[in-house]
Amino acid sequence: MTMLLPPGPVLTVPLLGQLPLACGKYLEQSYLAARPWSERWKYGSLDIVTGIYLVTDIDGRLRWLGQASRDDDLLGRLDSHNRNAAKRAVFAKVRVLHLQDHTPPPALDAIEGKCADLLGVRTIMKPRRWPSAENWLSLTT
Repeated sequence: MTMLLPPGPVLTVPLLGQLPLACGKYLEQSYLAARPWSERWKYGSLDIVTGIYLVTDIDGRLRWLGQASRDDDLLGRLDSHNRNAAKRAVFAKVRVLHLQDHTPPPALDAIEGKCADLLGVRTIMKPRRWPSAENWLSLTT
């Protein structure tokens, strides 16, 4: 069974510019310049454990918005995606919002949900789903 990877919006500068604000007090650094998927291993030198990552196809359309945490650091998470042939076939570039290593799981979920809302992907990338951003402000300030 092939996993459905619906395309999302093209990640423009205005869309990307909103995303660091979603991280609130937990933002360490934004890496929003697109890095080739084949060079995702270079994030290893940055020692990113917790963060939000965005993967686009060759046309710059969002194909995946996800989170990495202390349970599965950024490189582990990206490598797990690379083992899926359907993802490997469309993943071209990756961007990362580096969060503090000890970002509480509810805040991490809310940040991912807020990013989904800012990008407007909840309706256009079905059946993909993201966590709620309902308590985002209280969890990130």
